Amino acid sequence: MANNNQIMNLIPSAPANYTSPKLLYNLALHASICSLDGNTVSALDRISRLAELPRNLLIDVYEMMSQQDSLQDTLLEELSRLEVFARLVRHMPARGQLLSIVAALMANRKMLSSRLSEAYVGRYSTQNAQDEDADGEEACGQQRVGGGAEELQLEQDRAKQLLQEYSCQLPLPDEDSPSPSSSSSRASGRSSQPICPQHHELELSVITTAMDQLGTAAAIDDELEELNGEELQGIDLGLRLGSFLSEAGWMQESISVLTCLNERLKRLPRHKYWLVLRLDCLQRLLYAESAHCNFKLAQRTYNELMELKCSVSDRVPSDLVAMTYTQISAMFFARNEYNNSHMWSLHAMRRLKHSAKPRIAIDVLRQAAKACVVKRDFARANLLICQAVRRAREHFGRKHQKYGDTLLDYGFFLLNVDSVFQSVNVYKEALGVRRGIFGNMNFHVAIAHEDLSYAYYVHEYSTGDFSCAQDHVDKAVGIMKKLVPSNHLMLASAKRVKALLLEEIALDKMADGMDEEDLLLQSEELHNFALLLSLEVFGEVNVQTAKHYGNLGRLYQTMNRFEEAERMHQKAIKIKTDLLGPFDYEVGLSIGHLASLYNYQMKKYREAEKLYLRSIDISLRLFGLSYSGLEYDYLGLCHVYETLHDFEKYLQYAHTLENWQLLRGQNITQNKFSYPAIELDYSIDEVKNKFFETCESSSSCSSSAQATEAK
Repeated sequence: MANNNQIMNLIPSAPANYTSPKLLYNLALHASICSLDGNTVSALDRISRLAELPRNLLIDVYEMMSQQDSLQDTLLEELSRLEVFARLVRHMPARGQLLSIVAALMANRKMLSSRLSEAYVGRYSTQNAQDEDADGEEACGQQRVGGGAEELQLEQDRAKQLLQEYSCQLPLPDEDSPSPSSSSSRASGRSSQPICPQHHELELSVITTAMDQLGTAAAIDDELEELNGEELQGIDLGLRLGSFLSEAGWMQESISVLTCLNERLKRLPRHKYWLVLRLDCLQRLLYAESAHCNFKLAQRTYNELMELKCSVSDRVPSDLVAMTYTQISAMFFARNEYNNSHMWSLHAMRRLKHSAKPRIAIDVLRQAAKACVVKRDFARANLLICQAVRRAREHFGRKHQKYGDTLLDYGFFLLNVDSVFQSVNVYKEALGVRRGIFGNMNFHVAIAHEDLSYAYYVHEYSTGDFSCAQDHVDKAVGIMKKLVPSNHLMLASAKRVKALLLEEIALDKMADGMDEEDLLLQSEELHNFALLLSLEVFGEVNVQTAKHYGNLGRLYQTMNRFEEAERMHQKAIKIKTDLLGPFDYEVGLSIGHLASLYNYQMKKYREAEKLYLRSIDISLRLFGLSYSGLEYDYLGLCHVYETLHDFEKYLQYAHTLENWQLLRGQNITQNKFSYPAIELDYSIDEVKNKFFETCESSSSCSSSAQATEAK
């Protein structure tokens, strides 16, 4: 039998009223779970009938089972049945519970994600579909001969019922359903949409959304009616299961499901909803492939989208078009192709409508904000990311995955505008959200650990205490090693951060008279691993490759390999300048590193002077007088002029450094930020107006939009 004390601990403390509905419900759950444990006939019978429960009860039973080790194998078998999982994945109010259940199973190596993807591919792959068609024709003939007309009629009625439900004008419950803790309507006055009452068990995802925007029940397409109910359910399950798996952090399994669905959709007759289904499948697939850094597959998916782009018209739902362009932007962002990423994010913003669902609006705003950050357009990035964070918090609540995802992007923005302390706090909150949903052994959690580690690394750079940063990067590397192959880009990314930390720790110990050559050699191995993988995936002319060259340059400087360090820095500067322009932050960073090498190690003081002045110019252009990185350049120039006995300029920059310290101290004391959070509640139209009012005056935005349209 199950451990009664362990199960009773799951029940909240009894209130004063011992007959409260909540307590009675929990006691009933407890009794039900106890009756499932064991190999008795009655227990097995109850388990076999669990799926007959209403979904809101079934999800609670499964959640309690997931917390009992003795029942996890039973639960794995239950949830591996596509029919059972399909009912739950369509029940959006229980999305958080389902994510927690899957996380609990996966943490104990109960590989539900692979079982589900294999089951879907096994049932719906194109080869199996061809076999099923042949078998189905033979069976259908036998049914007609044998008097099975009644079953055939039921199947036809079922298909008609689904088609009628798809075409209902009222939207269905979906991932935009607010959490219990969030308000039911937005402060801006946009109320929640009504729900079609017929869709209690059979609500379908984008098919219904498309029908909502494309027409009414009277306009059901004749060709779509040729699809049977099983085909439509297979499409819907593929979209939902593929998205759920990527949302849960199991990208490879998501890719398998969505690839299978895409191949199946290619075989369908090209009815007028075919384009909508293909676009939706491909944009979800592109997200999973890009997030998993499988850029070869992502390029293939992108090519398929480009083949369909010329067919996109006003008949395609605007939400879907906006999300498709957003995912394309995200792919280019992941590939460090920032100009293309910016182009597509602008196009997505133009397609975003005031009626967009909150999830769509948040994702479009998030990605456009990130694209603006890497283009150093911080004012517009601040506008977009603040609106995304507020919407995610108010609509989904502080414990929802969408809020955690948006916080990570906000932390990215803060780190890039030199609000390092604030970025650490935001990253910590984001990690807490993700761990609360997924536990510890999860792809999304590993990414949050890495992001927080890097923020701590930047924050602790001046103190030399890298303990927090090291703790989080070790967790990120440990998780990634268990989830991805040894040559995976995400593992290389985490190892890059670890290499940076090892180098700094070694430097501090060397300053104390300790020989830490082993740490430096470990750091070199990790940096070279990341560089070689970047060259293989991205090639030489890529921002990420340039960053790896720069990291090796700094390391070789520490290891007294000055000529090698010089070559690495020069490579980094050239690649970054060619890709980002001469005044980008990344260019300034590499110029400053080469200036430091010339100044302190290679004694090339005049070259160092020129580089320091270039680095200062870039920093002032982007961040203003109080930017933290200016300290190192001012100190470097003071050293150059002192060594050259140019005391007039030495005094000039010593005075500039003193003023910088005063200004920096005032800003910290008074809690001043270059880009304070925007808490005003703007509508989507207001956000777009503010964004494009300034954007259209910028040649980069207008040229990006034109280039995007041309593509």
